[in-house]
Amino acid sequence: MYIKMIFFLALILLMPCAAGGIGGGMEGDSGSVPKVAYTEPADGSVLDLTGKDKVIFAWRMVPIPSGNRETYKFVLFKGDGYLEVSSQLIGPRTFVAEVPADKFEPGASYRWYVKQRDARTLVWSQYDNWYFEVVRK
Repeated sequence: MYIKMIFFLALILLMPCAAGGIGGGMEGDSGSVPKVAYTEPADGSVLDLTGKDKVIFAWRMVPIPSGNRETYKFVLFKGDGYLEVSSQLIGPRTFVAEVPADKFEPGASYRWYVKQRDARTLVWSQYDNWYFEVVRK
């Protein structure tokens, strides 16, 4: 009797995870959704923002096995910590994010990533952080 009750309670507790979980997405195997291929700014680069009004972050489309991408998520942090400068949800057919140049400090380092979400499974891809430094001359 107790074993059946424990099994039933465990099943109830696990159901939200199987249905997308609290917060809107499954935490499933993110290895099944390919990482996004970044193009610019390059990892380890130094950006001169003299006279520029924005920084453009770009990536290439990488096919998802299910064939359907729901969205991209772009995130930019200052330094190695978690001081978020920008976070944007971007449509499935857009491959750039723009951030105003006045959000950057000369001499500071930044890191960014983009991940994609499979529309069928609601699983997010894993991602790599790319780093760059900002200068103004």
